[in-house]
Amino acid sequence: MENENIIAIQQFCIHYNIPISFINSLNEFELVEVITIQKNQYIHTRQIKDIEKLIRLHYELDINMEGLDVVYNLLKQVEFLQDEIMTLDNRLKFYEGE
Repeated sequence: MENENIIAIQQFCIHYNIPISFINSLNEFELVEVITIQKNQYIHTRQIKDIEKLIRLHYELDINMEGLDVVYNLLKQVEFLQDEIMTLDNRLKFYEGE
């Protein structure tokens, strides 16, 4: 794993003005993956977009961790289904000759 693709949790939390315990809770609910290197904790940069969504849901809409777990998994399922619809739509257009 390349170090330029990870960010320290402490730095991330300072930037977003959130407690480190929030990221630890997300990790406990398996909503984010925390990487530990030499006793320092990091998150992968590809997770930032999802973590930003979770921050907004938790702090702006006051959704608890259990609710975040449900909402996050439903959003992932919707994204998967949208991708599947697009794939099937493209396949249908191919066979219809468009």
